[in-house]
Amino acid sequence: MDDNQIKKWLSEGKISEEQATMMIKENLIAAKEKSSNKFLGVISVLGSIFLGIGIIWIVASNWDGMPDLVKIIVLLGSTGGLIYLGYKIGFNKRNFPTTGHSLILLGAILFGASIFLIAQIYNVRANTSYLIFIWLLGVLPLVYIFQSPLVTFLSCIVFCLWFNSIVFDDFINFSGQRVAFITFFYQTFGLLLFSIGSLHYFLEKYAKVARAYRLIGIYLVICILFAFTFRFSFEGLEKISSELTANPMMISVIYGFIVVMLGINLKFNPSKSDSNLLENTIALAILTVIFALNMAIQFEQYYRVFWLLFNFLFVGLIIVLFRIGYNRRDMKLVNIASVSTFFFLIFKFFDIFSNLLDNGIIWLVFGIALLVGSILFEKKRRKIRESFHKENTIIQTDD
Repeated sequence: MDDNQIKKWLSEGKISEEQATMMIKENLIAAKEKSSNKFLGVISVLGSIFLGIGIIWIVASNWDGMPDLVKIIVLLGSTGGLIYLGYKIGFNKRNFPTTGHSLILLGAILFGASIFLIAQIYNVRANTSYLIFIWLLGVLPLVYIFQSPLVTFLSCIVFCLWFNSIVFDDFINFSGQRVAFITFFYQTFGLLLFSIGSLHYFLEKYAKVARAYRLIGIYLVICILFAFTFRFSFEGLEKISSELTANPMMISVIYGFIVVMLGINLKFNPSKSDSNLLENTIALAILTVIFALNMAIQFEQYYRVFWLLFNFLFVGLIIVLFRIGYNRRDMKLVNIASVSTFFFLIFKFFDIFSNLLDNGIIWLVFGIALLVGSILFEKKRRKIRESFHKENTIIQTDD
């Protein structure tokens, strides 16, 4: 409930002065409680991290003096104990949900550390992909059991680590070809997360997981799409065409699978979204351009066309995020669009005026424009947020 709206109601005589005072006090209490919850959330996450560091430190300090069986019992016992404690206080008794989620996240991370430490006990190569895959298999059930956005995010990170361990011989050997390959993968993976995440809406209990997958997918897509809005991203791509198009059949199958997922979302609209057509259409457009570039990467003469397409797609995606965020009263989408727009304008300035950066006047103008732009962006964002609060207040009043 917005204080300005309360004052407006008071001036219009819809509420008494006592009611206005009481409502403003309630707003103040709610704001303090919200701020306190955020602070406690940060503290609980930090506490969980320190707890995990402490457990690993104690185990590592006594590693040589502990029998192998004791090591395994301590590692797996700590992992299971943290997950159980997180469930008990966050889901069973529901007293401290934020702390519960943090402990479950820590348990999932400690499970991964345990796998590598146990592998070390038996002299198993610790950077092999199947160890990370085992970690992934252990994390995924937690996503659906506890429906935690934090664990969902961790599962995506572990999946990417697993994929990296397959593509790269090690985590240091980053050649230009492999970096380009993995860039294409992350763009595709983002679209895959978005499409699969949408399917989770078929089951209402997985709505939080669905939103987490979709948001992570949007983050990935917008970051990689942003990189392709610059000409330098296309420099030298023709040299790595053999690696990126080494298996066109596999690439076609992957892209075809995503098309099927998006098609299901388009037809059945599991998220019950009013903007379902718009969401899946732009996802299909991005997928089509990425696929076309992957197939035509050896033809350097078409790079300018792709560069223009990526710029149009990026701007279009920002507009779509603004529109959907505003229609759904979703500040998270509005914030993503706002931040993306801000960084896009900043980097485009350097891209366009790179030859004039030795001129002090250009920096002066850019600095003024940046300050004015940041103020205007923040004002607009606040107006949108306040409009959302006012509408929610009116809805609650009508109820």
